Amino acid sequence: MTLSDLMLQVRAEAQAGRRLDRALAAAPVLPFDDRSRLIFFSDLHRGDNTPADAFRCNRDLFIGALRHYEREGYTYVEVGDGDELWKNKSLEAVHAAHRPVFRIMERLRRRGRLQLLIGNHQLLPRRGRNVWRGGPLLEALVLQYRNRPLRILVTHGHQADATHVRPYGLIRPVVRHLVRHLQRWGLSTWLPEKAAAHSVSPLAGAIALAHSNQAGIERRIQAWLERTAGLAIICGHTHRPAFAAAGGPLYFNTGSGIQPGTITGLEIANGAISLVAWSDRRPEGPGAASMPHLPRRTVLAGPEPLSSL
Repeated sequence: MTLSDLMLQVRAEAQAGRRLDRALAAAPVLPFDDRSRLIFFSDLHRGDNTPADAFRCNRDLFIGALRHYEREGYTYVEVGDGDELWKNKSLEAVHAAHRPVFRIMERLRRRGRLQLLIGNHQLLPRRGRNVWRGGPLLEALVLQYRNRPLRILVTHGHQADATHVRPYGLIRPVVRHLVRHLQRWGLSTWLPEKAAAHSVSPLAGAIALAHSNQAGIERRIQAWLERTAGLAIICGHTHRPAFAAAGGPLYFNTGSGIQPGTITGLEIANGAISLVAWSDRRPEGPGAASMPHLPRRTVLAGPEPLSSL
């Protein structure tokens, strides 16, 4: 690493830290205890239900998962980028395309079991924030564990992304007028882990650059956590699910809901946190082809008692 690269890294970490500090200072506090049940999803990118809609392939899967959490008494916390407003003109168009989803969310809202946070794909030029049902979305939320010192900052995580902090007015038109149409013609709506062996070098280079940026975001958030005692973080943005390693920074990431056939999220229940995945379970036996797929929940990590963090 050159001296110039090192200086840029230090500067990016300092900027990310200041933005995360501001989000933490302004975040309302939500107390919780061992009886609380919370489910965290992010980066669903709900769109207009066309081929450019990254959420479209998982809509039925998400509805099945959310109905499960509604029945089980969970509070749903959407950790940003639930709606895709870079590719779509208005929130009303997204609501019209996914009414069954918003009906469940509205029921949860009326019962006081819905918390919506803003992500960078919901930031609008000039207004700078999005609204849902007449109220502004929060940038962050602090979960305060009753009778214990642990606090959990819940925020989207774009505060640590050096490439997406300011130029929304420039990026949004490119996504809407170019990327959106490329996705209508078959461009993947999700980022693969690596380019195929036969891929041309520009594609491989773009994927490597994107993964490098994701790793940089994670590194900056974890560096900030190491300077902030008694704090864990639940975030999204990178689309890479993560579960805090023993002895390391208390960094948890929900992952995303746009990889076809899989949605990842984080659960807090019975005083413990778990990383879970929801996937399509194909019915078997006679007539299986005409039967609907069933959502299947798999625990990827945990449950880890919060008292041990």
